[in-house]
Amino acid sequence: MISFYKLGCHINSSSIFNENSLSFIRDPCWSSEFQFLNKEPVEIELSNNIIHNWPDFIFDGVVPLISERLKDVFDEHGIDYLFFKKVLLKQSHRGVKELYWLALPARINCLNESESVFDDGCAEEKVVINPTKIGRYDIFKISSIKNPDIYVSEFLYRVLSKLKNDDVIDGSIEFVKCSI
Repeated sequence: MISFYKLGCHINSSSIFNENSLSFIRDPCWSSEFQFLNKEPVEIELSNNIIHNWPDFIFDGVVPLISERLKDVFDEHGIDYLFFKKVLLKQSHRGVKELYWLALPARINCLNESESVFDDGCAEEKVVINPTKIGRYDIFKISSIKNPDIYVSEFLYRVLSKLKNDDVIDGSIEFVKCSI
């Protein structure tokens, strides 16, 4: 049986970002409308909170940012169908810059609507994914659900879990198993 997982992050992004620092990319990220984003690198000034250990995954619920190390993992495993944009996170007061990547997955039509449950037609109680509609995608959003949730295949879940357990990537990534 094939499994899928909702991708999450345990990092409190409000302690990293200034209040409006992601506003310029929030709308296209919400809807995965990357046709409205250019490929030019951007710099984002962070809050003054000191970051000792830069996480591999930062997700404020809308904007997914991955470290250079996690981008290398995606490249090594053929995860190449995301929209990638270089993002330099900086703390000017400390003279620090870290390279991250906006890693925006496409929305695909893979919801099993007859088995999924929604409490008010919008918020999901139970998301059931139709695995025959995923194709080769190992990371995606669901087109018929109007939320920014990101889902990963069992393959990518296993890759990331192993690397997390082996301390190759940090523990910032969380997973919640979905129904199929």
